[in-house]
Amino acid sequence: MIEEIIYIIKDTLNLGHKTLIGLDIGLSSIKTAFVESDGRGNFILSRYSSVELPEASIVEDEIQKEEEVTESIIECVKNLKLSTNLVSLGLSGPNTIARKIQLAGGTKDEIADQVEWEAEQYLPFPIEECSMASHILGENEGGGVDVLVCAARSDIILNYKDLIEAAKLRVSIVDLNITAITNVFELVMGDKLDNPDPSYMILDFGAQKTQCIIYKKRKIQFTKEMTIGGVMITEEIQRQLGVNYDEAEDLKTTGDENGNLPEEILEIIDDVAESFFSEIKKTIDFYVSSTSDESLVGCYITGGGAMLPGLLEGLEALLGVDVSIMNPFEAFEYNEKHISKAMINTIAYRGVVALGLGMREVD
Repeated sequence: MIEEIIYIIKDTLNLGHKTLIGLDIGLSSIKTAFVESDGRGNFILSRYSSVELPEASIVEDEIQKEEEVTESIIECVKNLKLSTNLVSLGLSGPNTIARKIQLAGGTKDEIADQVEWEAEQYLPFPIEECSMASHILGENEGGGVDVLVCAARSDIILNYKDLIEAAKLRVSIVDLNITAITNVFELVMGDKLDNPDPSYMILDFGAQKTQCIIYKKRKIQFTKEMTIGGVMITEEIQRQLGVNYDEAEDLKTTGDENGNLPEEILEIIDDVAESFFSEIKKTIDFYVSSTSDESLVGCYITGGGAMLPGLLEGLEALLGVDVSIMNPFEAFEYNEKHISKAMINTIAYRGVVALGLGMREVD
């Protein structure tokens, strides 16, 4: 109670830290990032930490092992060695949605009313059971306005909020992982995005799911979450080779005693990759058929699964465009006192969501 009063006083007087800890509670690990800005659009990664979660701690955004997840959050934040306890939390999964809708336009209040009326038909859950926010993207070719609507089930937000508060932290901002990824993408691409004609695909290949974003005209045009990820490979290795989860993960990432991936592991990876490519093909075909947009010129991938052998080459053959790893350190600087060069490669693959969340500031 006393702590809460202190927080309220600090908020009222505008005291304390405005920079937040980006907190990405993934399905396989916790990632935290503390990002500082110079106020001129330049960002520095000051601190970063990652802690693996026990197997099946979180399944489809349902927290199965609350105590273990809380302990992992505490450890991850403690590793940052910061005094602030304010976090920017990212959410994803079937209990969230981000969708671009077209509205007639008008004043901000009129658009807000239209969002309430129109968004309900797109939400996968009752509007009264969710928390929703919208952002006006700009005018569209039809004379109206494009609006990005983001929503999450209120009970899921509260579950994660309780979990974070149990770790003695406070949630200042709730964001969606796809917007966090997009913020990093925009920073990395910079002036290249001034050309309104081309569209880009962004893929975040995670443990249990893959986020697909189509981006054009400095806007998120389309999003799709696919229930396919790196853990499918781990589970298939377990099943076929009769090893436990940790052994399967080790085989998938480091291979045998010589660092080579055995032939049977490569075959498993290829089989799962084919399923992944099939889902990507369905997604891009649906987007093109519904929008008539055939301007895709590039694909950028991130996430732990982006390191799988043959993924880039397979995507290039499928999409017919250049496919690259999205490297945040083309735009981010980092504090060499706290972050070693050895950490950079891992962060570049696995830490993009946490970086994007860390870019947020309290107004």
